[in-house]
Amino acid sequence: MNQQQQDLMIDLVSHRISTDRFLESLFKGGEIPEDYLRAELETALEMKDADSVECLLIFGAVFGFTQDCADVLCRLLVEDWHISHESIARELKVFKFPAAVDYLFRAALTCYPYIVSEHALGVKCIHALHEIGTDNAKEKLCLLAKVGNAEMSKLATRLLARG
Repeated sequence: MNQQQQDLMIDLVSHRISTDRFLESLFKGGEIPEDYLRAELETALEMKDADSVECLLIFGAVFGFTQDCADVLCRLLVEDWHISHESIARELKVFKFPAAVDYLFRAALTCYPYIVSEHALGVKCIHALHEIGTDNAKEKLCLLAKVGNAEMSKLATRLLARG
């Protein structure tokens, strides 16, 4: 997303423009191209553009993510140059994307200095792993149940007991 598009997104979420006006300003005919969000996320990842990632996550929250975004969201989850890890983990929980398991596990064990609570991201990743529910996800939850962080360990144990 270029700066003008980012500014439009800010205007949209600030209720300075309508959804229709936003779409008309961004796309000819007001229709979102089928692969727009995935392609823009790929570009933001390649360029390491944290502002675009943040705006694109808002775009996805407002207009919906397509299933083809899951893979790029996984790759973004383990990058350290942006501040959108919790939002990405939340979206991956919704996707229930089996290929996200290793990314979620890795992110659960990573502490980013910008996140106030040392385990907030881990908690979101644990919930996402539980939602995925595959054998691999359960194995990762078992490992997380044994970590030194009491809150994460208790949550993983509780979710495993639920099944």
